[in-house]
Amino acid sequence: MTASLFPWVRTLHILMAASWLGAGALLTLYLLPTLRRLGPAGQPTLRSLEGLGLSRFMAANGGLTMLSGLWLYWVLTAGFNAAAVSSPMGMVFGIGGVAGILAGIIGGAVIGRSIKRLDALGEGSSNGPEAAALHQRIANASRLALALLLVAVVAMSLGHTV
Repeated sequence: MTASLFPWVRTLHILMAASWLGAGALLTLYLLPTLRRLGPAGQPTLRSLEGLGLSRFMAANGGLTMLSGLWLYWVLTAGFNAAAVSSPMGMVFGIGGVAGILAGIIGGAVIGRSIKRLDALGEGSSNGPEAAALHQRIANASRLALALLLVAVVAMSLGHTV
């Protein structure tokens, strides 16, 4: 049964990872800097994105990517067998997996919570010091999460070749 599920779970993993990375890149490189420059005028856009489920979308993509990746790693390493985990393939996939999990933690614990806090401040406080600090925190965490996702994707693409 595991052998017949493997290609489907791998396909799900690749599609979710591509979606997560693409959305993360768009947000980090274009949308969030634009909203930051707009200041209070960007609040309606942020609220609209949240209303459309941006946080749920990112959480679902990250969560499915991480869960499917853990399952794939468990299968490829025969239940986290020490010899398989310490093999070159196991180490490359392991590094990618850790990078992806760290990106997911940063996304949920730092970025997601900071966006919700920024949204809760309301339009009147969008220019205050707390809003500026939240924008900076989101920007820094987004860049770090994006870098970790890139490490994960590179490791995943190289894992079978080592």
